[in-house]
Amino acid sequence: MKIKLAIAALAAIGTMTSVQATELNPELKKLAPVKTETKKHQLDEKADFGVYKLQPDLVLVPSSLAGNNNQGLVNGRAIVQQAKVSTDGAVKTDSVVKNLLTGEMGIVTGRISILAKDQASLQQLQQQFGLGLVKAVSKQIAIVQAPAGANLSELIQSIRASGLVREARLDVVETLNQPH
Repeated sequence: MKIKLAIAALAAIGTMTSVQATELNPELKKLAPVKTETKKHQLDEKADFGVYKLQPDLVLVPSSLAGNNNQGLVNGRAIVQQAKVSTDGAVKTDSVVKNLLTGEMGIVTGRISILAKDQASLQQLQQQFGLGLVKAVSKQIAIVQAPAGANLSELIQSIRASGLVREARLDVVETLNQPH
């Protein structure tokens, strides 16, 4: 009796899941498959360095002084529109920049990550350009602070042209994760 019941149950399940192949409707054959290619986003603005564009009309102030005019907060400080716009185009410490890929605002810290050719090159680099050592990661890798008021884009170019480094990168602080 149990065997007959099991066979009947299997037969019922088999008939419910039967599949029949049919030819595709001729009207559907005419439709071309949709292409899913994505083109690389073209940047409307030209970057000043890396993927960053200098924002000369914005300035960084303590959030207590910003009031309601702030454009955003970075590390507890507010980005606000300034009345007098600096047009010299120099990237300096605390300059406000915009990441052209994410649209986020960032702040130039004035720190430079250095990969020197050797330990002697790192020391010579600090003396030649007046860089202060923030942290030595290894004999060749260090984070240094640029002199106050230095044009950082020109300083980076000079450091790279000196032949003492393999790589030099400007440090920018920006908010990467935001809740949606």
